[in-house]
Amino acid sequence: MASSIPSASTNGFQNASSYDKHRPSYPPEAVTRFLERLQVNGVKRARIVDLAAGTGKFTELLVGRNEDFEILAVEPHNDMRKELEKKGLMGVKVLEGEASSMAGVESQSVDAVIAAQVRPLTSTTRPTWA
Repeated sequence: MASSIPSASTNGFQNASSYDKHRPSYPPEAVTRFLERLQVNGVKRARIVDLAAGTGKFTELLVGRNEDFEILAVEPHNDMRKELEKKGLMGVKVLEGEASSMAGVESQSVDAVIAAQVRPLTSTTRPTWA
């Protein structure tokens, strides 16, 4: 799949293992508030897309919760995606893709779509959905 992410992002995240080791996680309270806003906090087996999941920093927090979410982790960067796949997280299906092309995610088939801290990785052009 041809990626439309900027080359600076593609090249800058080639050492996905180091990124995963050194990048801080998210505060659990922030995750709960975020899920409340999306109306999936406390919802058992909710289907969630983690868009631009990277190495799974946010994905891991979703997996660690009591809701038993079904997570579709969509990531365009090969090295980041491979690092996430190595974790073998329960309830997570890792997919190659990006916002404009999420093969394996059917229209209106999920309860929430999350894009945690992805702005630095996206194009500088204004998205059509903004």
